[in-house]
Amino acid sequence: MSSTESRHGHDVLNLIADASTPFTIKTLHAYVEQHWGADTLFHTCKLNNLSLDTLLTFLLSRNKLTFDGDNLHTNREQICQH
Repeated sequence: MSSTESRHGHDVLNLIADASTPFTIKTLHAYVEQHWGADTLFHTCKLNNLSLDTLLTFLLSRNKLTFDGDNLHTNREQICQH
């Protein structure tokens, strides 16, 4: 059994929303690798075993994340509250 941690997509959304300096995809990757580990997987209410890039694609497609230039922003109005 793998010891790879799975974090909820809300962890990423909240991290981006609460950051004092906006994240880019590159800086988000660096943060996740440094703080959560390079092998961290993610899950949402509907999906499991997502890489960070797959999670970001999903969140962008659902308008939960948006771009302002290269900077990621959380669209709080589109986040389910649970």
